Amino acid sequence: MSEPRAVDAAILVDDVTCRFGKRAALDHLSLTVPRGTIVGLVGPNGAGKTTLIELTCGLFPPASGRILVFGRDAARQPRDVRARIGVVPQETALYEDLSAWRNLRFAAALYGVRDADRRIAVLLDLVGLSERAHEPVRAFSGGMQRRLALARALLHDPALLLLDEPTVGVDVETRHQLWAHIRGLRAEGRTVLLATNYLDEAEALCDRVAILRAGRLLAEDTPAALIGRAGRCLDFVCTPSERSRVAALLRARVDVLRLEETPAGVTAYLATGAAAEEVARAVIAATPVESFRARSPDLAEVFRALETAA
Repeated sequence: MSEPRAVDAAILVDDVTCRFGKRAALDHLSLTVPRGTIVGLVGPNGAGKTTLIELTCGLFPPASGRILVFGRDAARQPRDVRARIGVVPQETALYEDLSAWRNLRFAAALYGVRDADRRIAVLLDLVGLSERAHEPVRAFSGGMQRRLALARALLHDPALLLLDEPTVGVDVETRHQLWAHIRGLRAEGRTVLLATNYLDEAEALCDRVAILRAGRLLAEDTPAALIGRAGRCLDFVCTPSERSRVAALLRARVDVLRLEETPAGVTAYLATGAAAEEVARAVIAATPVESFRARSPDLAEVFRALETAA
């Protein structure tokens, strides 16, 4: 896929550096978020994901560089930018003594939402909270509060959603419900910047994924292209007594990029499918294994490989 042009960008991050004291939270970061897509920010805690979202909201300026949101400078035109974005922060920041309806009614007043009651009813239905609309938020589960925070972010009909770990701490069912809502945002033509620690979430939802480490961009591409960079995996299932022998055979191969010993055996990472086939034949000929399989790596394995190489 060719690089998106700036004219097509919902967000253009242009050589941004942000420091807290001597620490660089973002270090000459450049990134483009095309309109109408879901772009994932993945990386360990401290990688700079939340800092990038805060800068995009115009909460404070970067030390250098700029962030444009639909062509508007987030640091210089924060009111214009905030009118076009909806944010779901890590902490939902809801008023727990108020009902879901009153939380949204208060937010609607701040945004100057017209026909607020109709809009609130539509959004509560969208996130499946209509029947709990008049209950205090303190009685809601974590997943329900996340869904309500998403509804609040959508009140003013923003073109861009910034979601900072929106599924953290929720159960599997709620997580998949939130995934469906996020996919629905893209189907409506909105743009989503999604910060997540869950690589399977990024792989399932995102059109493009930016992998950050210590404020720098390690890689950015479609999930399929990132996975393709990592070549092929060979999973060898073997007994504990054979594991060290299989690992030694694999370490001796120049075409094995890296390997990991697992509870079930050994996993080898190779550049190409042809190399994987050759290595599999050589190992099986030299030592007994219970089974093996060739597969593509997942995004978590790609991330580990990039971190190791960095």
